[in-house]
Amino acid sequence: MIVEWYLPLIWAGIIGSAVLLYVILDGFDLGIGMLFPFAKDDKERDQMMASIAPFWDGNET
Repeated sequence: MIVEWYLPLIWAGIIGSAVLLYVILDGFDLGIGMLFPFAKDDKERDQMMASIAPFWDGNET
């Protein structure tokens, strides 16, 4: 049956879409994490963490 051939592609699309949506909707947490290595010093890292601290725990639930 031809549907069986498409199932891996369909599931790959579903999983890929789910990962993409996760990255887009969780953007500020992931964005801060990606910018951490480019911070100039600890003060800048602390400021980055302070900007997302009020939302961090709320976003985890």
